[in-house]
Amino acid sequence: MKTARAGDLAALTCALACGLGNIPSKAGLRNLTPELFNFYFFLFAWLLSSMSLLNARCREEIRHTSSRTFGLIFLLAVLFAVALTLQMTALKMIEPATASFLSRFEVILTIVFAYFILRERLGILEIIGGTIALAGVFILRFEASLAVSRGATLMLLSALFFAVSEIIIKRNIASIATVSLLFYRNLFLIPISYGILHFRGQRLSLPVRNDLFLIFAASLLLPVIGRATYQIALKRIDLSRAALITQTTPLFTALFAFLILVTAPTAIEWLGGGLIIFGVTAVNLSHRAARFISYGKPNPLKVK
Repeated sequence: MKTARAGDLAALTCALACGLGNIPSKAGLRNLTPELFNFYFFLFAWLLSSMSLLNARCREEIRHTSSRTFGLIFLLAVLFAVALTLQMTALKMIEPATASFLSRFEVILTIVFAYFILRERLGILEIIGGTIALAGVFILRFEASLAVSRGATLMLLSALFFAVSEIIIKRNIASIATVSLLFYRNLFLIPISYGILHFRGQRLSLPVRNDLFLIFAASLLLPVIGRATYQIALKRIDLSRAALITQTTPLFTALFAFLILVTAPTAIEWLGGGLIIFGVTAVNLSHRAARFISYGKPNPLKVK
Protein backbone atom coordinates (compact mmCIF):
# COMPACT_ATOMS: atom_id res chain seq x y z
CA MET A 1 0.00 0.00 0.00
CA LYS A 2 1.35 3.41 -0.96
CA THR A 3 2.31 5.87 1.75
CA ALA A 4 -0.47 8.42 1.08
CA ARG A 5 -3.18 5.77 0.95
CA ALA A 6 -1.88 4.12 4.13
CA GLY A 7 -1.94 7.52 5.87
CA ASP A 8 -5.49 8.20 4.71
CA LEU A 9 -6.60 4.79 5.97
CA ALA A 10 -4.94 5.36 9.35
CA ALA A 11 -6.65 8.76 9.72
CA LEU A 12 -10.00 7.20 8.80
CA THR A 13 -9.43 4.41 11.33
CA CYS A 14 -8.72 7.07 13.95
CA ALA A 15 -12.04 8.75 13.16
CA LEU A 16 -13.87 5.42 13.44
CA ALA A 17 -12.25 4.58 16.80
CA CYS A 18 -12.98 8.07 18.19
CA GLY A 19 -16.55 7.98 16.88
CA LEU A 20 -17.15 4.68 18.66
CA GLY A 21 -15.26 5.83 21.76
CA ASN A 22 -17.61 8.78 22.20
CA ILE A 23 -20.47 6.38 23.01
CA PRO A 24 -19.05 4.82 26.23
CA SER A 25 -17.64 8.23 27.19
CA LYS A 26 -21.07 9.87 27.09
CA ALA A 27 -22.64 6.93 28.95
CA GLY A 28 -19.94 6.92 31.65
CA LEU A 29 -20.24 10.65 32.32
CA ARG A 30 -23.88 10.24 33.34
CA ASN A 31 -22.94 8.96 36.81
CA LEU A 32 -19.45 10.44 37.26
CA THR A 33 -17.92 13.88 37.37
CA PRO A 34 -15.64 14.70 34.43
CA GLU A 35 -12.65 14.94 36.78
CA LEU A 36 -13.19 11.46 38.28
CA PHE A 37 -13.92 10.01 34.85
CA ASN A 38 -10.68 11.48 33.44
CA PHE A 39 -8.54 10.03 36.24
CA TYR A 40 -9.63 6.45 35.58
CA PHE A 41 -9.73 7.16 31.85
CA PHE A 42 -5.99 7.89 31.78
CA LEU A 43 -5.18 5.20 34.33
CA PHE A 44 -6.71 2.55 32.06
CA ALA A 45 -5.09 4.16 29.01
CA TRP A 46 -1.65 3.88 30.61
CA LEU A 47 -2.24 0.28 31.67
CA LEU A 48 -3.21 -0.56 28.09
CA SER A 49 -0.27 1.30 26.58
CA SER A 50 2.11 -0.36 29.05
CA MET A 51 1.29 -3.69 27.38
CA SER A 52 3.86 -2.62 24.79
CA LEU A 53 6.54 -3.39 27.39
CA LEU A 54 5.97 -7.07 26.64
CA ASN A 55 7.59 -6.48 23.25
CA ALA A 56 11.39 -6.23 23.35
CA ARG A 57 11.59 -3.67 20.54
CA CYS A 58 8.95 -1.43 22.12
CA ARG A 59 10.65 -1.78 25.49
CA GLU A 60 13.93 -0.54 24.03
CA GLU A 61 12.13 2.34 22.30
CA ILE A 62 10.57 3.49 25.57
CA ARG A 63 13.81 3.11 27.53
CA HIS A 64 15.90 5.08 25.04
CA THR A 65 13.60 8.09 24.86
CA SER A 66 15.77 11.22 24.85
CA SER A 67 15.44 13.93 27.49
CA ARG A 68 14.22 16.41 24.83
CA THR A 69 11.49 14.02 23.67
CA PHE A 70 10.63 13.31 27.30
CA GLY A 71 10.08 17.03 27.85
CA LEU A 72 7.99 17.38 24.69
CA ILE A 73 5.70 14.53 25.74
CA PHE A 74 5.25 16.09 29.18
CA LEU A 75 4.31 19.39 27.51
CA LEU A 76 1.82 17.54 25.31
CA ALA A 77 0.32 15.87 28.38
CA VAL A 78 -0.21 19.25 30.06
CA LEU A 79 -1.80 20.73 26.92
CA PHE A 80 -4.08 17.73 26.53
CA ALA A 81 -5.13 17.79 30.19
CA VAL A 82 -6.00 21.50 29.98
CA ALA A 83 -7.88 21.02 26.69
CA LEU A 84 -9.90 18.08 28.00
CA THR A 85 -10.73 19.85 31.28
CA LEU A 86 -11.98 22.91 29.39
CA GLN A 87 -14.03 20.69 27.09
CA MET A 88 -15.67 18.75 29.93
CA THR A 89 -16.43 21.94 31.85
CA ALA A 90 -18.03 23.47 28.77
CA LEU A 91 -20.28 20.43 28.33
CA LYS A 92 -21.91 21.32 31.64
CA MET A 93 -22.89 24.76 30.33
CA ILE A 94 -24.01 24.26 26.73
CA GLU A 95 -25.93 21.72 24.71
CA PRO A 96 -23.96 18.70 23.39
CA ALA A 97 -24.86 19.53 19.76
CA THR A 98 -23.47 23.06 20.13
CA ALA A 99 -20.38 21.71 21.87
CA SER A 100 -19.78 19.19 19.08
CA PHE A 101 -19.90 21.90 16.44
CA LEU A 102 -17.60 24.19 18.39
CA SER A 103 -15.09 21.36 18.90
CA ARG A 104 -14.67 21.19 15.10
CA PHE A 105 -13.00 24.60 15.34
CA GLU A 106 -9.89 22.58 16.20
CA VAL A 107 -9.65 21.43 12.57
CA ILE A 108 -9.78 24.99 11.25
CA LEU A 109 -7.06 26.06 13.69
CA THR A 110 -4.94 23.01 12.87
CA ILE A 111 -5.07 23.70 9.13
CA VAL A 112 -4.28 27.39 9.63
CA PHE A 113 -1.35 26.61 11.96
CA ALA A 114 -0.09 23.91 9.58
CA TYR A 115 -0.13 26.38 6.69
CA PHE A 116 1.69 29.20 8.46
CA ILE A 117 3.97 27.24 10.86
CA LEU A 118 4.66 23.97 9.04
CA ARG A 119 4.43 25.54 5.55
CA GLU A 120 2.12 22.78 4.38
CA ARG A 121 0.42 23.28 1.03
CA LEU A 122 -3.20 22.44 0.31
CA GLY A 123 -4.46 21.46 -3.12
CA ILE A 124 -7.68 22.95 -4.48
CA LEU A 125 -9.52 19.63 -4.16
CA GLU A 126 -8.36 19.31 -0.55
CA ILE A 127 -9.66 22.80 0.23
CA ILE A 128 -13.00 22.08 -1.48
CA GLY A 129 -13.32 18.68 0.19
CA GLY A 130 -12.47 20.09 3.60
CA THR A 131 -15.01 22.90 3.20
CA ILE A 132 -17.72 20.41 2.24
CA ALA A 133 -16.82 18.18 5.21
CA LEU A 134 -16.98 21.14 7.61
CA ALA A 135 -20.36 22.08 6.14
CA GLY A 136 -21.51 18.53 6.85
CA VAL A 137 -20.40 18.79 10.48
CA PHE A 138 -22.22 22.12 10.70
CA ILE A 139 -25.46 20.55 9.46
CA LEU A 140 -25.01 17.40 11.56
CA ARG A 141 -24.42 19.10 14.88
CA PHE A 142 -25.37 22.75 14.70
CA GLU A 143 -28.51 24.12 16.35
CA ALA A 144 -29.90 27.49 15.32
CA SER A 145 -29.72 28.97 18.82
CA LEU A 146 -25.93 29.19 18.97
CA ALA A 147 -25.14 31.79 21.62
CA VAL A 148 -21.87 33.38 22.64
CA SER A 149 -21.44 32.19 26.21
CA ARG A 150 -18.80 31.16 28.67
CA GLY A 151 -19.30 27.56 27.63
CA ALA A 152 -18.73 28.39 23.97
CA THR A 153 -15.58 30.32 24.88
CA LEU A 154 -14.25 27.35 26.84
CA MET A 155 -14.89 25.03 23.87
CA LEU A 156 -12.98 27.35 21.55
CA LEU A 157 -10.08 27.53 24.01
CA SER A 158 -10.13 23.75 24.24
CA ALA A 159 -9.90 23.52 20.45
CA LEU A 160 -6.93 25.90 20.54
CA PHE A 161 -4.99 23.72 23.00
CA PHE A 162 -5.76 20.57 21.00
CA ALA A 163 -4.59 22.25 17.78
CA VAL A 164 -1.35 23.48 19.35
CA SER A 165 -0.56 19.97 20.61
CA GLU A 166 -1.05 18.53 17.11
CA ILE A 167 1.33 21.10 15.63
CA ILE A 168 3.98 20.17 18.21
CA ILE A 169 3.59 16.47 17.42
CA LYS A 170 3.77 16.97 13.66
CA ARG A 171 6.78 19.27 13.90
CA ASN A 172 8.64 16.66 15.96
CA ILE A 173 7.15 13.56 14.35
CA ALA A 174 10.57 12.16 13.45
CA SER A 175 11.77 12.12 17.07
CA ILE A 176 8.53 11.27 18.91
CA ALA A 177 7.95 7.52 18.54
CA THR A 178 4.35 6.33 18.75
CA VAL A 179 5.00 3.79 21.52
CA SER A 180 6.89 6.30 23.68
CA LEU A 181 4.23 8.97 23.15
CA LEU A 182 1.39 6.68 24.23
CA PHE A 183 3.28 5.26 27.21
CA TYR A 184 4.66 8.46 28.72
CA ARG A 185 1.80 10.82 27.84
CA ASN A 186 -0.78 8.56 29.51
CA LEU A 187 1.57 8.07 32.46
CA PHE A 188 2.00 11.84 32.93
CA LEU A 189 -1.74 12.38 32.66
CA ILE A 190 -2.49 10.21 35.72
CA PRO A 191 -0.97 12.60 38.32
CA ILE A 192 -2.08 15.64 36.30
CA SER A 193 -5.70 14.45 36.27
CA TYR A 194 -5.48 13.57 39.97
CA GLY A 195 -4.22 17.09 40.68
CA ILE A 196 -7.19 18.54 38.82
CA LEU A 197 -9.53 16.23 40.78
CA HIS A 198 -7.99 17.38 44.08
CA PHE A 199 -8.04 21.04 43.01
CA ARG A 200 -11.78 20.79 42.28
CA GLY A 201 -12.34 19.52 45.83
CA GLN A 202 -13.40 15.99 44.86
CA ARG A 203 -12.49 12.71 46.52
CA LEU A 204 -10.99 9.77 44.66
CA SER A 205 -13.60 7.00 44.79
CA LEU A 206 -14.02 3.73 42.92
CA PRO A 207 -16.85 3.75 40.35
CA VAL A 208 -19.26 0.84 40.08
CA ARG A 209 -18.39 -2.07 37.78
CA ASN A 210 -20.53 -0.92 34.84
CA ASP A 211 -18.98 2.55 34.86
CA LEU A 212 -15.49 1.04 35.06
CA PHE A 213 -16.25 -1.03 31.97
CA LEU A 214 -17.43 2.08 30.09
CA ILE A 215 -14.28 3.98 31.08
CA PHE A 216 -12.10 1.05 30.02
CA ALA A 217 -13.80 0.88 26.60
CA ALA A 218 -13.43 4.63 26.10
CA SER A 219 -9.75 4.61 27.10
CA LEU A 220 -9.00 1.75 24.70
CA LEU A 221 -10.68 3.47 21.76
CA LEU A 222 -9.72 7.13 22.29
CA PRO A 223 -6.23 7.71 23.78
CA VAL A 224 -4.83 4.32 22.68
CA ILE A 225 -6.22 3.15 19.32
CA GLY A 226 -7.32 6.63 18.24
CA ARG A 227 -3.99 8.26 19.13
CA ALA A 228 -1.88 5.42 17.70
CA THR A 229 -3.64 5.43 14.32
CA TYR A 230 -3.51 9.24 14.13
CA GLN A 231 0.21 9.12 14.88
CA ILE A 232 0.65 6.61 12.05
CA ALA A 233 -1.27 8.94 9.74
CA LEU A 234 0.93 11.92 10.65
CA LYS A 235 4.03 9.95 9.67
CA ARG A 236 2.63 9.46 6.15
CA ILE A 237 0.51 12.49 5.25
CA ASP A 238 0.36 16.20 6.06
CA LEU A 239 -1.25 17.28 9.33
CA SER A 240 -3.86 19.38 7.50
CA ARG A 241 -4.88 16.38 5.38
CA ALA A 242 -5.15 14.10 8.42
CA ALA A 243 -7.24 16.71 10.25
CA LEU A 244 -9.65 16.97 7.31
CA ILE A 245 -10.12 13.21 7.04
CA THR A 246 -10.94 12.88 10.75
CA GLN A 247 -13.98 15.06 10.10
CA THR A 248 -15.83 11.76 9.72
CA THR A 249 -15.77 11.36 13.52
CA PRO A 250 -19.21 13.00 14.09
CA LEU A 251 -20.69 10.77 11.38
CA PHE A 252 -19.35 7.62 13.02
CA THR A 253 -20.62 8.87 16.37
CA ALA A 254 -24.11 9.31 14.90
CA LEU A 255 -24.02 5.85 13.30
CA PHE A 256 -22.84 4.09 16.45
CA ALA A 257 -25.39 6.00 18.54
CA PHE A 258 -28.06 4.66 16.17
CA LEU A 259 -26.77 1.07 16.34
CA ILE A 260 -25.98 0.93 20.06
CA LEU A 261 -28.26 3.50 21.69
CA VAL A 262 -31.05 3.09 19.12
CA THR A 263 -31.34 6.82 18.44
CA ALA A 264 -32.51 7.32 14.85
CA PRO A 265 -30.83 10.21 12.99
CA THR A 266 -33.09 12.73 11.32
CA ALA A 267 -33.05 13.55 7.61
CA ILE A 268 -30.94 16.64 8.36
CA GLU A 269 -28.41 14.51 10.25
CA TRP A 270 -28.13 12.09 7.33
CA LEU A 271 -27.65 15.04 4.98
CA GLY A 272 -24.78 16.31 7.12
CA GLY A 273 -23.26 12.82 7.23
CA GLY A 274 -23.48 12.52 3.44
CA LEU A 275 -21.64 15.81 2.98
CA ILE A 276 -18.90 14.63 5.35
CA ILE A 277 -18.43 11.43 3.36
CA PHE A 278 -18.38 13.35 0.07
CA GLY A 279 -15.88 15.90 1.37
CA VAL A 280 -13.54 13.29 2.82
CA THR A 281 -13.72 11.28 -0.42
CA ALA A 282 -12.61 14.39 -2.32
CA VAL A 283 -9.65 14.77 0.05
CA ASN A 284 -8.72 11.10 -0.37
CA LEU A 285 -8.83 11.31 -4.17
CA SER A 286 -7.08 14.68 -4.47
CA HIS A 287 -3.56 13.24 -4.78
CA ARG A 288 -4.68 10.99 -7.65
CA ALA A 289 -6.34 13.88 -9.45
CA ALA A 290 -3.21 15.99 -9.02
CA ARG A 291 -1.05 13.31 -10.62
CA PHE A 292 -3.53 12.93 -13.50
CA ILE A 293 -3.55 16.67 -14.21
CA SER A 294 0.17 17.25 -13.86
CA TYR A 295 1.36 14.13 -15.73
CA GLY A 296 4.40 13.98 -13.52
CA LYS A 297 5.03 17.73 -13.57
CA PRO A 298 4.82 20.01 -10.50
CA ASN A 299 1.19 20.31 -9.52
CA PRO A 300 -0.21 23.66 -10.74
CA LEU A 301 -3.21 23.36 -8.41
CA LYS A 302 -1.20 23.87 -5.25
CA VAL A 303 -2.13 26.96 -3.27
CA LYS A 304 0.83 29.18 -2.52
